[in-house]
Amino acid sequence: MKTRIVARLAAALLLTGSVAALAQPNFSTTVGRLSPNANVVGSGPIGQPPRPAQPRAFRVKTRHLVYVALPGSGERPIDPAGDGIVVLNADNNFAFVKRIHVWNYPASVGPETIEGVAADPATNMIYLASAGRLGAVDLATDKLVWSTTIGGRCCERPQVTADGKTIIVGSAYQDYWFKLDAKTGKLEAIIHAPGSPSAHNLNLSPDGKLAFMSPVGKLLQIADVASAKVVRTIEFPDNVRVQALNKDASKIYVNQDNFLGYMIADTHTGKILKTVEVTSVNWRAAWNKSPRVRPPHGCPSHGIAISQDGKEVWLADGIFNKIHVFSNTENPKEIATIDTPNGVYWMTFGIDGKLVYASSGDIIDVATHKVIGTTKDENGTRLGSEKELDMTFIGGHLQRVSNQFGNEYGDFITAETMGVGPHMPVLPGNAAPIATPTGVDPNAGLVLPSRDARDP
Repeated sequence: MKTRIVARLAAALLLTGSVAALAQPNFSTTVGRLSPNANVVGSGPIGQPPRPAQPRAFRVKTRHLVYVALPGSGERPIDPAGDGIVVLNADNNFAFVKRIHVWNYPASVGPETIEGVAADPATNMIYLASAGRLGAVDLATDKLVWSTTIGGRCCERPQVTADGKTIIVGSAYQDYWFKLDAKTGKLEAIIHAPGSPSAHNLNLSPDGKLAFMSPVGKLLQIADVASAKVVRTIEFPDNVRVQALNKDASKIYVNQDNFLGYMIADTHTGKILKTVEVTSVNWRAAWNKSPRVRPPHGCPSHGIAISQDGKEVWLADGIFNKIHVFSNTENPKEIATIDTPNGVYWMTFGIDGKLVYASSGDIIDVATHKVIGTTKDENGTRLGSEKELDMTFIGGHLQRVSNQFGNEYGDFITAETMGVGPHMPVLPGNAAPIATPTGVDPNAGLVLPSRDARDP
């Protein structure tokens, strides 16, 4: 009997020891295996116990979006695509993201045509000029921060300086341009340009120091932004239409009324260097026949852009609905033609220079000269806008933005890489400043003279 009891006790003790052994961390399998930081003093035992679970880190959202301002052309019906800003996802086949309503229009009146668009990472705002006002929308909230009529003489083609502090914008077809504080919209100065009535297009040098102001007229004027004074002029043989600058703003490329082609002028001397005409189509026969065809904006070509590698010039053809691509060489030759049945009146290069966003709604691959997509709204309606921006965001804060004009220097980061623009530090995405809507016109009560009063 005693023998059986002893055997049973021994078996129980053996079983208990086995269970206890299973419950202990097994370091024996790791003996001789060094931990990753074993060479660090105080790194702990060579054997590595299981690591505790780590909390999941918050993922900062990055987005690549295209903002299309509507109604973005006075040459197209207003109603099909509506008003506001349609936002598309450039990383998801340009899928619809949302529509931002900027101004509240009564149905009995309808929306104003958007005359220009610009944005800036320093303020994290997008700026819209309409036929009547200029507004700033906070990109962190999609809310209107301020809106101004600038004394009832507003507005054409805004541009923001490289430091994000100043907006230059054209008056409503007067002979002056405005200089405003980009954050508040407060008027700082008026840049008078006698001899250039009908203020229209506006461009800035990559460093933001010079403003290239072109009216619907022959005299293009160049102003110093800091002093708000005209410093040089260039006179063209016919009315200047769309313009584009080369990488250091030493040359300006322009469309002209009554001409399918472009001219290049030296911005320092004012001398016209080159005249390039489209010869692949018989545009003169079409233009001179009676009754004359009426292309968009009343001119054969309303749209010009320079590729960011400086090798190509893209030219809109409003008569035959094409884009003519020229070599940007000493002796320019047409190297490609792109059919755009819906009509091109403007072209904007994307921030990396690989895509062109045309006002026909076509998205074009620069390398192949092929149409690869279409901009559409939430209803599948093609977006025919001349006011589009390609933008990237981190955590709700704007990082890069294309220029509405087809300048060779592209955005401010591209300009810095080329050595022609200043360094612009990008603000952290997680600390995006949110602007506070003021609800008032920063220039309320301002009274400005009309052009007729200044130049009888």
